[in-house]
Amino acid sequence: MKFSILASGSEGNSALVEDSNGVGILVDAGISMRRISERLNEFGRDISNIEAMVISHQHSDHLRGAAVLARRRDIPIYASEGTITLIKRHLPNYTRFVSLNGYCLEFGGLRVEAFPVSHDAPETMGFAITEGDRKLVIATDLGHVDLTIIDRLRDCDAIVLESNHDLNMLVDGPYPWDLKQRIKSQRGHLSNDQAAEALGKVADMRLQRVVLAHLSKENNQPNIAHQRVRSQLYNKGYNHIEIIVAKQHEPTAIFEV
Repeated sequence: MKFSILASGSEGNSALVEDSNGVGILVDAGISMRRISERLNEFGRDISNIEAMVISHQHSDHLRGAAVLARRRDIPIYASEGTITLIKRHLPNYTRFVSLNGYCLEFGGLRVEAFPVSHDAPETMGFAITEGDRKLVIATDLGHVDLTIIDRLRDCDAIVLESNHDLNMLVDGPYPWDLKQRIKSQRGHLSNDQAAEALGKVADMRLQRVVLAHLSKENNQPNIAHQRVRSQLYNKGYNHIEIIVAKQHEPTAIFEV
């Protein structure tokens, strides 16, 4: 299994995950089809290799490109029932929707299991993706990490986890108070400290790579997020874990799980 974060941040989010035979899925499609195509082409991939879009929730930065991809490329959309209801308003004649609620799905050698996370959009999902004994978890919009999420993050080879804001930068920053409260809430976004704490609880010798995602442009900096997580993991003796910060306008490398 391989993956790349094609885009990550408030302007749009999308990730490529593919099995060992090159069968690929998109986790979220929050940037345009053109940009997705361009970033896939950087790795010699093409949209024709994409079998499905798996959408985490209905916010536009995770959904923006889905309708065009569905119409032009006839790529099926997998999402929670609540998210599908919203998408159907923009695709009234499209029929290739599949509910994620309660199902474990297979695409080639990939097995995708959705799990609920706490965010201020109905039925927001994270994803545990496996191929054979390899495991990747992607969870990029969640206000807190409870014991259920901790269990999902255990025994992974790679984790993509939100590290949205530095709390001091958020509190002292330009956002209005009600937006700050929303971001800080249990249905908002994870801070660097929350991400570091969660990763410290689940890290082990199996975990090889952590990708920090959905960083705020206004309330975070890549070096701050990286250092906070690095300190937590290294202090626990896990200095073998590679830590990458995903970017908004360029994809990560393709990583093998």
